[in-house]
Amino acid sequence: MDAGATVVLIYPGNADKLDEHAREFLSDKMLPTNFRFVTDPDYSFGNKYGLRWEAKNETVYPATFVVNPKGMLTFALVSKSHGGRAKTEEVLKALSKN
Repeated sequence: MDAGATVVLIYPGNADKLDEHAREFLSDKMLPTNFRFVTDPDYSFGNKYGLRWEAKNETVYPATFVVNPKGMLTFALVSKSHGGRAKTEEVLKALSKN
């Protein structure tokens, strides 16, 4: 299915050494051309949208959002655990409605 979508991966962390950690994270990955990888220094995005996970060794809650071409949020799932992430089928269904 080609939904014509762009996927944005947000990599959060403390600003010091964030770029270094991000490069290390990406070192063994080949992202598709429609994927964008951005960093979130000092959790500014996570804090702004209430996604900061303050537990030890955590950064932000796993979250998935689908925004339609008009800029409207059409799907959102924020998991308070690692196991509650959005399933591929859910995201594809949301994309098909855009």
